[in-house]
Amino acid sequence: AGVSLLALGNGAADVSATMSAIVSDEENGYKLALGALTGAAMLVGGVISGVVVLVAGGVPCRGALIRDVTALIVTVLAVWSTVATGEIGPSAISMFLTLYIVFVVLVLVADVYHRAVVLPRMAAAADNQELQRQMSVERQVNEAAGVSPTDAPPGTAAGNGLQPPQQQQQTQLPGPSTFSRVITAISNYDNPSQTPAGAGGADPAGGWGVDSDQLEQDRPIVLHGQNGILNDTPNRQGGSVPSSPARDDSGAYALVEDSMDQVCIAPNTGSYSAANWSGAWEDAKQELRDHASQVWDDIYFDADVPVLDKFFLTCELPFTFMRKITVPIPCEGYYNRATVALAMVVSPLWFAYYIYDGHGVNMFGPGVIFYFLGFWIITIIIAAVIIRYAPGGEGHMSLVVATPIALYGFCIAATWIDFVADHLVSLLNLMGIVLHIPGTIMGLTVLAWGNSMGDLSANLTMARKGLANMAMTACFAGPIFNILMGLGLGFSSLAANTGK
Repeated sequence: AGVSLLALGNGAADVSATMSAIVSDEENGYKLALGALTGAAMLVGGVISGVVVLVAGGVPCRGALIRDVTALIVTVLAVWSTVATGEIGPSAISMFLTLYIVFVVLVLVADVYHRAVVLPRMAAAADNQELQRQMSVERQVNEAAGVSPTDAPPGTAAGNGLQPPQQQQQTQLPGPSTFSRVITAISNYDNPSQTPAGAGGADPAGGWGVDSDQLEQDRPIVLHGQNGILNDTPNRQGGSVPSSPARDDSGAYALVEDSMDQVCIAPNTGSYSAANWSGAWEDAKQELRDHASQVWDDIYFDADVPVLDKFFLTCELPFTFMRKITVPIPCEGYYNRATVALAMVVSPLWFAYYIYDGHGVNMFGPGVIFYFLGFWIITIIIAAVIIRYAPGGEGHMSLVVATPIALYGFCIAATWIDFVADHLVSLLNLMGIVLHIPGTIMGLTVLAWGNSMGDLSANLTMARKGLANMAMTACFAGPIFNILMGLGLGFSSLAANTGK
């Protein structure tokens, strides 16, 4: 998660700003981009990682940390050697993108190998050691009672035909190979002794990442939302009126409705959809009113929110409103049936404006409007189905339905990030011109600091929640993602626009 998802979440704005800076100015845009990437990497990899170590009370330096630092050093050297040549062509762009893909695949393969191969070997070694212990105890008991192994009762290990400890020593499983040790060292699951706890091995509490002997208790880590570790405030977005479960259970139409409910509603959540279409419409309007009231109360009537934060939230309120009605979020903690349906309807209009403002494509022009209207009608139908069959109140949408909606919302959110980053770069260029500050310095300071605030907040929160290892991984994997993907996609977009 720290290498891929968290790096993607924290670095999406950095990558988008880098791409906008490179594309906006063919001659000098890369200077602003390199300055921002350099400043952010220094701030996140130096200052923020140091603060994470202090907050966590120390972080062990194990294989995964060395892996990430080494990858960042290789990334910096690769970019420096390429930029020093004075030309960035298709081969350099391919190298940037390939380096990050190789890094992610290496980490993924190491983790999968550790789970699929190393863990079974460790379990077998633990079973073998436990068998030897039982045989040793039985031998002592039999010797004290004067019973030979051939006369042992059938229920005992010796009576079952198992070998005595002297012969067991000759059939012990081989220790971990050098390859297994290397793979384990660069994975996020590191047990240096390769021996499970309780079997005479080292205490895994000091290991890096997730302890191998505790993988059976692994649970998904929720970062955002109602139960997310990054959410420091209690959930106050409830209040939606749950739909009544009463309905007519007779007839073929009722069977279709039940089938739709089973598809849209997560099982064993106690959630219900609306009883009919008119009830769904009334519930949706009430949910919108309740959600708007909760957002308003959270800003202006929450005593825990400082006055300065209220001011900033007020300035952000128009953008918050636009994001809520254009980005569908079906995830737990953010789910609201009415806002998801409304976003499905409004998001095509936002996309039409975004594509026209950023790329000059008129979605309402001749030959294009029919495709746009067809897509818009599809989203309206999906919104109607969500209002009618999706769970109301604090229910949970089924994974089958929520996943494609979440992917669509991710794409719409990416357009917002690109839109904001493009205008941010324009403002920075204006400030640099007015104040006579070079673009490199603006990127190294203002843009780098602004892009790193999300990393600071997320990584410190994870460190306080006991996930310092993931935070440290994000401190170094994030800059790797920003540099390689930002420069690779940025120069690729520039080449596509200029034809060079």
